[in-house]
Amino acid sequence: MSNIVHTWSPPAGIAMNPTFTVQIKPANETEWTDLFVYKVSLGHQDGTKFDSSMVIFDFSGTIDVKVAYQGGTVNCYDIRPNSYGIDAALVGNTLTFSTTQNDDSPRKIVIRINDSWNTENLHILTNPLETEVPSESAPNVHLIHPGDAIPLQLPEGKDTYYFKPGQHTLPQGSWLEVDLGAEYVIDRIDLRQTILQMQGLGVESLSYPNKFVVETKVQADSPYTAAYDGTDNTDTGYLTRAFAPKKARYVRLMLLGSNVASGWVFSNSIGEFKVYEAGGTVNLALNRAIAGAMPSYIHAVDGNEHTGYETSSNYGNWHSGESFFISQNDTTVYLAAGAVCYGSISSDEVDRVTIRGRGILDGSQLQHTNPNPGEGRTGAIWLSSGCDNLVEGITLIDPTMWAVVMNFSTRPVVRNIHIIAYEVNADGIHFSGSSHGLITGVFIRTPDDDIVMYHYGRTSLNTVQNSVLWGDDAHTILIGLGSVADAHISDLTFQNIDVLNQQGVYILDKFTGVLKLWANGGNHIRNIVFKDIRIDAFRDPYKAAVFQFRTDERFPGDRDGGIIQNITLDNVTYEGSGEQKALLKGVNQASCVKDVYFTNYKRQDMLVVDVISGHIDVQDHVSNVSFGKDESGKPIYAVQCGKQGS
Repeated sequence: MSNIVHTWSPPAGIAMNPTFTVQIKPANETEWTDLFVYKVSLGHQDGTKFDSSMVIFDFSGTIDVKVAYQGGTVNCYDIRPNSYGIDAALVGNTLTFSTTQNDDSPRKIVIRINDSWNTENLHILTNPLETEVPSESAPNVHLIHPGDAIPLQLPEGKDTYYFKPGQHTLPQGSWLEVDLGAEYVIDRIDLRQTILQMQGLGVESLSYPNKFVVETKVQADSPYTAAYDGTDNTDTGYLTRAFAPKKARYVRLMLLGSNVASGWVFSNSIGEFKVYEAGGTVNLALNRAIAGAMPSYIHAVDGNEHTGYETSSNYGNWHSGESFFISQNDTTVYLAAGAVCYGSISSDEVDRVTIRGRGILDGSQLQHTNPNPGEGRTGAIWLSSGCDNLVEGITLIDPTMWAVVMNFSTRPVVRNIHIIAYEVNADGIHFSGSSHGLITGVFIRTPDDDIVMYHYGRTSLNTVQNSVLWGDDAHTILIGLGSVADAHISDLTFQNIDVLNQQGVYILDKFTGVLKLWANGGNHIRNIVFKDIRIDAFRDPYKAAVFQFRTDERFPGDRDGGIIQNITLDNVTYEGSGEQKALLKGVNQASCVKDVYFTNYKRQDMLVVDVISGHIDVQDHVSNVSFGKDESGKPIYAVQCGKQGS
């Protein structure tokens, strides 16, 4: 493989961090390339926030890396993952080392200086060489320069948004467009606001006043202008609003969130939108919808009081106020290297949406104030309830909520992305209710859960692999929680993963664990494989645990889970010591843990042969725990019933 590096510069004005200077070059060459060191934010759930450092580049083959620490004397350093086996030379305050790319498992390296876990950290996040870059001149490409207007829907014949290098601010808001069929003078609208449903969250249905704007135009190629500003609306239920007469053929309703101080402040839920000619009583908008942010837009003007502008999961309604919606199947959003896009991207019940490139999606301009609940803030990328959607190659910084959500999806793929977050609730990647999905080659560092699959719907046949994960708080891999009926989780594989740190939060023996299976709501978790998982020594071992498999309810009312069964840990290693005991915990015969198989499980380079050497707490209603096989290949059970053998 050729030794090639590809670097780029960020737009002017992007914050840099002077703590490190970084240079790279292809092995066996002499000329070094300077890298831009981004300032990124890390944090913990206690509200602390830290400036840290990041570099991003592509390479193939083997490269040399030179990192100079500018913060004083280097007394000690740590390079993770340890499995990379990087042997650096330290001369003065400069570290020099080589690394070789692995296209299946791209190198994601973190250097810690002087035992710092936050500020004196350098995240070296690399990609394979980029291929299949869209041509800027291709007829299907809509090219967007910094400062260009970004259309809510691509022009006819286009299927790709191409964001050029530079800074871009994404549009916000759910929307609905109607063609009245002819030019009219209009002066009134009706809007039936409906109740917001919160899928899977155990939240009561909510009725909020919508923020909205009504816009009009006469010609299809003209820009919209405002006819009525309803952003100060505080009324719920059915609205009638009059405004100065305006000529219009096309009318657009922009939905910009809810007028509430707390709660689901970016939500919108409506049932019917009507438009009236001046002095008239006939609804001109009836069955006249031509486009909308979500496929259900037709129901906003269908005259049926029992339908609404909402999706099966309501995820599109949940965060509509700050989201840029991809509304058409087979749409690509390409962020070129050197592009920084501010905002969030959503789709709901849309198929074959691709978001890729080498650019950055930055959530810093989204609302960060916790609206209570924190889930009321806006995530970074939510592609829900679709088929064959893909997120690849980009970097996400400062997401204010769950970063990448591909729930209720079929064949979702997340490949070689980077997530760095500091906010509470800024989880990494969610695949709840999804099947046949793949997460591969990712780097995640967040103060909340890194990889999540909740009991929001049946979840199966997903694979997470070839990745590097860092949990500053909460769980690294969290499977379970949620009380939706029949939302069983099964047949998941986690393989070739490096975990750089994990620590629990709040109740330290409860909300912790690198590998966490937590069945709730009467649901089962079955057929889970953890293979080739390498866990570096924890920062604060007393806050961390290698695994917890438990079926007790999380909070009162969640209800205990069903059965956790047929769990394999194959070649899982933990390099440290002093961690909390791992936990196997059932509740009763119908809510138990059974058939747990350990193969080549190691702590501190020692093979685990029983619950004592494994530092495992086995509680009641646990059975068939094996640490090896006999000559015929049958498991040898160290625990057959309850605490036997412990």
